[in-house]
Amino acid sequence: MPARKSPPKKAVAPLDRYRDKRDFKKTPEPGVKVARRAGNSFVVQEHHARSHHFDFRLEMDGVLVSWAVPKGIPEEASAKRLAVHVEDHPLDYGGFEGVIPAGNYGAGKVAIWDKGTWEPLEKDWRKKFGKGKLKFILKGRRLEGVYLLAKMGEEPNWLMRKLEVDLPAEPSPKAEREEAKFVSPQLARVVPSVPSGNQWLHEIKFDGYRLIAVKNKGGLRLFTRSGLDWTDRFGTLAKQLSGLTKHDFVIDGEAVVFDAKGRSSFGELQAALQAGGQDKIEFVAFDLLNFNGYNLRNQPLSDRLRELAKIVADDGGPIRLSKVWPAGKGNDLFKQACASGLEGIISKNSSGRYIEGSRRDWAKSKCRARQEFVICGYTPPKGSLPAFGALVLGSFENGRLVPRGKVGTGFSERDRERLLKVFKTMPARKAAFDFKEASVTWIEPKLVAEIEFAEITRDGSIRQGSFTGLREDKSAADVHLDPLQTAVAAGKEAKVAGIAISHPERLVYPDDQITKLEVARYYERVGDMMLPFVANRPLSILRAPGGLTDETFFQKSFPSHIPPHVFQKVLDDGTTVFSIRDTKGLVALAQFGVIEFHLWGAPLPKADKPDFLIWDLDPDPTVPWPDVLGAALLTRDYLQELGLSTVVKTSGGKGLHIVLHTKKSYQWQLMRDFTKAVAQEIAAYNPKRFITTSTKAKRAGKIFIDWMRNGRGATCVAPWSLRARKAAPVSMPINWADLRESTAAGFTIREPSPPPSEWESLKAQTITKSNLRKLGLI
Repeated sequence: MPARKSPPKKAVAPLDRYRDKRDFKKTPEPGVKVARRAGNSFVVQEHHARSHHFDFRLEMDGVLVSWAVPKGIPEEASAKRLAVHVEDHPLDYGGFEGVIPAGNYGAGKVAIWDKGTWEPLEKDWRKKFGKGKLKFILKGRRLEGVYLLAKMGEEPNWLMRKLEVDLPAEPSPKAEREEAKFVSPQLARVVPSVPSGNQWLHEIKFDGYRLIAVKNKGGLRLFTRSGLDWTDRFGTLAKQLSGLTKHDFVIDGEAVVFDAKGRSSFGELQAALQAGGQDKIEFVAFDLLNFNGYNLRNQPLSDRLRELAKIVADDGGPIRLSKVWPAGKGNDLFKQACASGLEGIISKNSSGRYIEGSRRDWAKSKCRARQEFVICGYTPPKGSLPAFGALVLGSFENGRLVPRGKVGTGFSERDRERLLKVFKTMPARKAAFDFKEASVTWIEPKLVAEIEFAEITRDGSIRQGSFTGLREDKSAADVHLDPLQTAVAAGKEAKVAGIAISHPERLVYPDDQITKLEVARYYERVGDMMLPFVANRPLSILRAPGGLTDETFFQKSFPSHIPPHVFQKVLDDGTTVFSIRDTKGLVALAQFGVIEFHLWGAPLPKADKPDFLIWDLDPDPTVPWPDVLGAALLTRDYLQELGLSTVVKTSGGKGLHIVLHTKKSYQWQLMRDFTKAVAQEIAAYNPKRFITTSTKAKRAGKIFIDWMRNGRGATCVAPWSLRARKAAPVSMPINWADLRESTAAGFTIREPSPPPSEWESLKAQTITKSNLRKLGLI
């Protein structure tokens, strides 16, 4: 009898997996439909599901082939990302935005982050993709360039990265018809060194008012960068610009007044506006965004500059072109600008499009520390000074107004009298923040001042500040501390605490434009405060050599190269540990790519008895912040009843750390049992709100009182350590009295970090035998 043949396997339709995972009566996601047409679209969707991630989708054969990318799409060649291959999606999913209801697969909010077209880089791409490798070009609103997707062993894990590949120049896209109207200006990011590379063009940074000149059938109007109509303030300029050409246009430029040495001066510009000296004001044009009814913003910068030169003369008149230096002249121009007392230079990607509000393709290298601050109040005059003594300054960081010190110089007598009249019309009901001087007259924090200064001190204040003028074109809410104050010529290493910082321009926190240099300077700034807690004790570190968008990993020892000012030793039980002794050690590790510092609860040389104990209050995301504060106060009060005083710090996430400094009286195991028993006693007050086990499935809606960081070799993030999370949060020590004023958002790298009084001289507490007996430990 012949053997029975196995029935043929049923072919799996492209979207069967997509269909099987969803109930379309309960989810608004598009239904199953394979498109018949061939296209080349791509889309990136930000997905706030159980874990926040990005979904990357390429159109192939009528469906969207999809990957989940936990850490976001790489935008720099140094970044590598894990991309998890998931089920194909219907083409209609490329336009989907909305909320997938709870209980459904992928529940959470979906929003389009970027979209555009893609094309394969190689002719035999289908064959190579079948083997797990695809090189392709993206052309989106945010993403541009050559990318690679490569399978990492078995499905579903792939690697995604951006490649440094020079593509042949493409013809400029055809300009589309568009009415000439206001365009929100492109911005520049502050960089630690002058950008190098053949794609960069360089210009002098002017010290004036950024203006967008719009000419259309309604006439010519001048707008500030925030969209305010300032045509009347610059009436003479408006008439001169109107006569440039009979055609409509949108020109980006700067209104300036040049001093006797040919330098633009913001002070002299303000004086000219106040005194009616409009004939002194000139307009420097540096970009053309629309001409004769055509949108030019999608054209490369080099093309836009060529068109701009046809309508704006370079003859030294009141309307002039901004001079452009080629790529190789950036360093020389920067040095010349600094030597001439100018603020710095602007570098722009010659092939870049004009993207409203974007900082991607423009960079600012500053010779001098200078930026805007919010005026929050003023002090009484001293001696012969009229009107007031100094202005009290602040900036908005992480949604909170924080102090930045005072400025008392740079004012003329006329400035002082004029400003005081304005201040008296806007009194504030309460102080903007705690300030060491009691004689401050507080005003509504709405005015913005431009200040030049020497440096930012450890407590976040300016030093040797000088008033330059009011910035009426910028909202107070948009004033944040610049991440970097000055730059160096390209290719130079920066030095921090005597340590050479290589690649200072590398972005450690790409979303927040925080560089490796800023991280190193932060640890130099807080070093003296951190050292009592991190010096001469075993450390663990979290490293991100390529920044947060690349691989991050913990490290407890150095198997080969040990950074300078780092000391490694082997403990009695054979454990290899390392430590530091001074701020140089912190900065040396920052140079090594370290973001987070985690410490043992015991000091060297033996590290056998702890002198710090930690209770980590780790809330489920659904727990309200006031409940977390209440849990902290309950923990403090319980320990106070045992005669033990504690301090508190933020975790750098959504939790709080309660810290007990204790004498080195007991071995690790007994202290671990002690912290567990305390946690259980506190949890017993409200079992519906607290939990002391780490099982995530049981922690929904509760605060986990984590006592497990108190074993030998266990660590907790150090006071003042950065966290490897968006916005560069800090595990910030605070006083108990200030706890109620804190928010779930916590503190970030760009906020002042003064030492709270309760942390300055911690006294080691005695855990008595009576304490241990009460908890049933002896």
